[in-house]
Amino acid sequence: MKSPIPEAVFTDEGPVLDANKLLRMRGYLDMEGFREIIGEFETGIRQQLVNLGSLELSPSQIEAICHDLINFSGTLGMCELMSSAERLREFARRNARADVVTAQMELRRAGDRAVAALNAYMGGVDGG
Repeated sequence: MKSPIPEAVFTDEGPVLDANKLLRMRGYLDMEGFREIIGEFETGIRQQLVNLGSLELSPSQIEAICHDLINFSGTLGMCELMSSAERLREFARRNARADVVTAQMELRRAGDRAVAALNAYMGGVDGG
């Protein structure tokens, strides 16, 4: 099966989505199961991005959100999102408030790009 998008989608920051990870996952599941799992991951990512927008998050809350995003993005091959979540988590651990705010904005943008790339990929799988 040929990937509907290039092996990885690139932005100035690096790869957004490594389609090979999704192809490997797809190989273990029927199409219905694959779409269901991908949908659950996408919902989890979207929810954590919403949670990240909450006012006055403590460093430990930010770390928990980042932990989930790192797990989701690593599983799906969302390289830029994973890197952004790791960076934000590190700033939260150091309680670097100014860096946290900037990193939160970057993470939300990376999340939007990752979800868009995932949707483009899924739209091309077996004709959408």
